[in-house]
Amino acid sequence: MNPKNKKIIIAAFLILIALNAVAFYVIQEGIGIAKAIKNTENKEVLKSLEQKQIFSDVFPSLVFTIDIALIFFVCYLLIKMLFKSLKKSTPTQK
Repeated sequence: MNPKNKKIIIAAFLILIALNAVAFYVIQEGIGIAKAIKNTENKEVLKSLEQKQIFSDVFPSLVFTIDIALIFFVCYLLIKMLFKSLKKSTPTQK
């Protein structure tokens, strides 16, 4: 693996960590918004809080979906490497 690919992988990993940190922060804010929705009677404030609640539901869901997809992709690559190494290590008989 060349150094350019390593830098790209490290940068992608750091971006993913940052996205997960932001997603957990948004989840914490979403809990506070949900509590505020229960106690609010003003229609305008309620509508604003509901829009924020939608964002706090959707954004973490997208980030965690990306996490799961990347985990499956890494598993696929590991299995592919495993089968490739097993294929090279077993002698073929003719």
